[in-house]
Amino acid sequence: MTAQAVDLRDGVSQKETVAVSLPAGPRIFPLVLFVVGAVALFFAMIYLRVSLDQAAFELDGIETEISVQESLQLDLRYDLAGLQDPTRIVLEAERIGLKYPSERVTISLTRSVGASLDPVAGAPLSALSGEQP
Repeated sequence: MTAQAVDLRDGVSQKETVAVSLPAGPRIFPLVLFVVGAVALFFAMIYLRVSLDQAAFELDGIETEISVQESLQLDLRYDLAGLQDPTRIVLEAERIGLKYPSERVTISLTRSVGASLDPVAGAPLSALSGEQP
């Protein structure tokens, strides 16, 4: 749209606005808007990078803790296997004075009429019913 001079003497009211063309100058607003947007994008990228690095540091710490706990679990399994070793159990039993009995003693109990602990009623209970290991 081109601005034209309006002759006010022709009966045109003074309330109408007249567009006046200004000389073309540097357009600074789009340039400022672009620079502000680029700076904001730059800081957003820095923030995202820092947050990713923090997450990586946390993940590295968790992985270190997992490896420490796995090592502790393996040590505990090794200790458990050593504690369950039959040779060690026999040595500890001999050290505190435990031994297999030289003779076998059977203890028999008779039941009262109302009490039944065994499927066979009236059968005597006996200790050491199995063979020694």
